[in-house]
Amino acid sequence: MGYILLVEDNQDNANMIIHILESAGYEVRHYNRGLPAAQAARRAHPDLIVMDFNLPDVDGRVLTLLLVQQLGGRLKAPPIIACTARVGNLEAKLAEQAGCSAFLSKPFAPESLLTLVNQLVKPP
Repeated sequence: MGYILLVEDNQDNANMIIHILESAGYEVRHYNRGLPAAQAARRAHPDLIVMDFNLPDVDGRVLTLLLVQQLGGRLKAPPIIACTARVGNLEAKLAEQAGCSAFLSKPFAPESLLTLVNQLVKPP
């Protein structure tokens, strides 16, 4: 098992997500800005990416599109979970079009995140 890349600019949200995932046995690497996270993903391919869309330096949907292309296209890129405060069917559809494998609106139950992660990558 490699690692989960978390791209989240809100430290409280990041701490909660890290706690949930590490408690389940996953290794998490956190970045609070999109561009350094993209560089890290290109250097060491993560098994999964949890992507906030409201980032200070780049829109998360744009970053998702770029990462999917740069990491081998939809068939080879790691799954990406959109984890965002944006809500609604339109946002979920836009996330899917950007290349996300799943969509999770904040706030969410910890079990919801773990269920999605376990569906997309092999549990540790």
